[in-house]
Amino acid sequence: MRCPTCSQEIPDSAPYCAYCGQQFTAPPPHPGPPPAAPRTSGMAVASLILGLLGGLVITALAGLILGIISLAQIGRSQGRLRGQGFAIAGLVISGFALLFVPILAAMVFPVFTRARESARKAVCLSNVKNVSLALQMYLTDYDDRLPAAANWCGDLDDYVKNREVYMCPAADGLDCAYAYNSTLSGADFASFSDPADTVAIFESDAGWNAAGIPQQLLPSQPRHLGGDNFGYLDGHARWKSRAAP
Repeated sequence: MRCPTCSQEIPDSAPYCAYCGQQFTAPPPHPGPPPAAPRTSGMAVASLILGLLGGLVITALAGLILGIISLAQIGRSQGRLRGQGFAIAGLVISGFALLFVPILAAMVFPVFTRARESARKAVCLSNVKNVSLALQMYLTDYDDRLPAAANWCGDLDDYVKNREVYMCPAADGLDCAYAYNSTLSGADFASFSDPADTVAIFESDAGWNAAGIPQQLLPSQPRHLGGDNFGYLDGHARWKSRAAP
C-alpha cells in the first residue's frame, strides 16, 4: 500500500511508514457469522408428549428417561438448546403417571374381576333356570312323573335349546356342570308338598348324569362369589351363598 502522507510504497501490514513515520490505525476485524439461534430439544418435547400419554406405563417410563436425558443435554449445550420447561413438565407428568397408574389399577382391577364373576354367575343361573324349565316340560309329557336319576340329562335333552345349557362358564372341561337331586328319581310331582323349596338341579363337578344330594355333590369350592346356583322343583332358580344358614 502507499503511505497517505508521503506516497511511498510500504508493506500492507506495517504499523507506520518507514519514510515519514506516519502511524496507521489497524482495520477493524472482519465480523464473523452471527451465532446460531438456540433450537428446542426434540427429546424435551418427546418427554412431554410421552408423559401426557402416560396412561400406559411404558410411555410414562420412556417420558421420564427422555426428560432426564434432555435436561442433561440442555445443561451442557451452552445455550444452543432450549426446552428446559418441556423437559421438566415431561418429568413431572411421567413421574405422576408412573405413581398413579398402578394405584388406579389396584383400585379398578377388583371391580372388573367382580363384574366378570357376576356375569359368569348370571350365565350359570340362566342355565340352571333353563334346565329347571326343561324338567317342567318333561313332567307335562310324562304325567307329572320325574325322570330317573340314571339318565336325567338324556331325558331332558329334547327339552333344552342345546347342550350348552348344561355347561357353566366357570367349570371348563365338564360336559355337564350340574347334578340332579337323586331323591326325586322317578317320583310323582304331587308327592312333594313344597316344590318351591325342593332342590331339583344344583351345581356339581361330577359330570354327565351326575345325581345325588347337594351336601355330597356341590363343588368343593363355590364357583360364583362364594355361593351356588340351584334350580327348584317348581321351575324357578336362584343363587344361594354358602355362608347363608
